[in-house]
Amino acid sequence: NGFSPNGDGLNETWVIGNIEDYENAIVKVYNRWGDVVFVTYGGYANDWIGTTLSGSQLPNATYYYIIDLNYNNLVYNGSVTIVHRMISVII
Repeated sequence: NGFSPNGDGLNETWVIGNIEDYENAIVKVYNRWGDVVFVTYGGYANDWIGTTLSGSQLPNATYYYIIDLNYNNLVYNGSVTIVHRMISVII
């Protein structure tokens, strides 16, 4: 569960599959200190590009999410990792 918003055109956003089916979904992403860094209310129209609420790029780290679908008490949580630079090793 990770993505690399580094401008190379690969894995630029965090995509939540089929979330558009839940128009009242709430998605919250937290840093390791429990601060909310991203949130959407009443649906999830755009994929997250790894920025804060004010639009600043977040650093490489693991972030924690809560997805409340507001449907049949379905709530999911887990982690997502941002890695800005992917390193290739050729042996």
